[in-house]
Amino acid sequence: SSAQAAQNKKIPINEPDNNKPKLFADLPDRLDFNPKNLSNLFQSHVGQSVNIPISPEFNFAGQVISKSDDPKSTSVVIRSTNRVEARFIFTKIIDENNSVKYIGRIISLSHGDSYEVVFENNQYYLKKKGYYDIIAE
Repeated sequence: SSAQAAQNKKIPINEPDNNKPKLFADLPDRLDFNPKNLSNLFQSHVGQSVNIPISPEFNFAGQVISKSDDPKSTSVVIRSTNRVEARFIFTKIIDENNSVKYIGRIISLSHGDSYEVVFENNQYYLKKKGYYDIIAE
């Protein structure tokens, strides 16, 4: 039967599902932002509602769902309330020279696009990436 034939064409699990909806289709591929504007996130507490002005075109609203306070690296995870299912994982790292760097990403397991914090030419920005570009790294 044709139903049987359709069942035999299961998509392999490791094949990208390029049909995932885009969460950030309305936003540019690159968003400049200043991580210092987000430093108050590291003083937030689990359960707190936060509003993060990432860039003029992108405000990330959500709730802090986890935090880690290692002296050398502080992380905060925020579940979005205005971008359904997105999580913003943001980490501040202090290296042995006491210089600070930031890493992070905004990702949703149900969507095909995400943002990654990138530092280039002394400038931080969020770079849009496909979901499978990130999990393949």
